[in-house]
Amino acid sequence: MKEHLHHKVERILRRYGFTDIRVRPDSDRQVVLSGTVADFDERAMAIAIARTTPGVQEIENEINIAK
Repeated sequence: MKEHLHHKVERILRRYGFTDIRVRPDSDRQVVLSGTVADFDERAMAIAIARTTPGVQEIENEINIAK
């Protein structure tokens, strides 16, 4: 069975230690990232990882920075 794109992105993010980011589909090639990270660098890294996942064409960023 083919892995859904949002599951693939989530699995890859977990591999890099992003356990508080949730990924949901928005369309066939778009995913929505949400959750909380420690700082702007972590958010940028999570977005970059998702963006380079094969099949992802668009990302909607709803990731918050912890206070």
